[in-house]
Amino acid sequence: MTMVEKPAKQSYFADMAAKEAAAKRSTVTDKACQWVVNNQISWSAGLLAVIHGYDYLFAGGDSKLAHLQHRIPNDAQGRYARGRDDVYFILHWAIAFTLIRATIMYKILEPFAKWYGVKSVRKVTRFAEQGWLTIYYILSNATGLYVMYHNPHWMNTRQFWINYPEGHKQLSALMKSYYLIQMGFWVQQIFVLLVEERRKDFVVMFVHHIVTCNLMGWSLFTNYTRVGNAVLCCMDSSDIFLSGTKCMRYLGFERAAVVSFVVFIISWVYTRHYLYFKITYSVFYETYDILGPNTLWDAENGSFYSRASIGGFTLLLCILQVLIIYWFALVLRIIYRIVTQNNLDDSRSDSEDNDGDDGAGNKAAGASSKAAKRKQRSKSKDE
Repeated sequence: MTMVEKPAKQSYFADMAAKEAAAKRSTVTDKACQWVVNNQISWSAGLLAVIHGYDYLFAGGDSKLAHLQHRIPNDAQGRYARGRDDVYFILHWAIAFTLIRATIMYKILEPFAKWYGVKSVRKVTRFAEQGWLTIYYILSNATGLYVMYHNPHWMNTRQFWINYPEGHKQLSALMKSYYLIQMGFWVQQIFVLLVEERRKDFVVMFVHHIVTCNLMGWSLFTNYTRVGNAVLCCMDSSDIFLSGTKCMRYLGFERAAVVSFVVFIISWVYTRHYLYFKITYSVFYETYDILGPNTLWDAENGSFYSRASIGGFTLLLCILQVLIIYWFALVLRIIYRIVTQNNLDDSRSDSEDNDGDDGAGNKAAGASSKAAKRKQRSKSKDE
């Protein structure tokens, strides 16, 4: 007769111990993230002080973290190539943007919003976030347009590929700085998403940031930087008006916000759909017309053209366009609200923005608005 063994009694206690250990790990992780968020200015300033102190004292003013690398020897124009050491400069600017963002948000924009009379703690934070983005997008878009204007690909997509790779391997100091600093910004944006409060559009934004970083890294590695410059300009221009519109709403400038929103819609459709389509068309079709069907893969000479590499690059552009179409659907939803309800709320974060620091007051306001709507419906039925 075989005996059936009973489950060990200690399994219950083992499960409880495992759960407690997981809870402790989660608590430690949460505390670490909270410390990182609450002390952004301190630790980022400390890291930058160490980097530049080392650069000044030991590296002779040529530290990989603090300066552009891969300068072309004996180049009369002082141009640069791309290389592995560019990662250090990108990391430096990711840290620098942490300091710049936190300083502008917490030391300038949040005090301004409170002084101006914004009551909700959450809206003060949102104003500071969108204000920082508005400042950044204005500066980055102006720089990007300046770089494009002084290069052959200004309003000419065929120049993305003409004389490739010889005319594309060498980057001016301005072009390379602009490109690597932009990459540093988007790396820092991924950091912000991971450590700060999660929003309901976290997944979409995370995918967007990852695709953007991959596009920029790929275009830098393959010497498709002219395409990357054009894509960044298309993205940044409409974002100026999106973030600006939100800032105006938080400050109570409703009419100005509506005007800015209209400009945002026009710029969005023109840059993120029309011009973006022209760029994607150039990547997939004009390459074949200009560079031909044959592979020009020669890593030593900076040529990475093949139909496979172009196909992968096009795929990333298409993924980004799918996200843009998704967001435009939300924009159309906002337009519908304006027409039917006179409500200019961002569909991605309207519930978050409307939640103030006084929960009871917000619930009461919500209840009163619902009661008013019920009265209006009953009146319409009586009529």
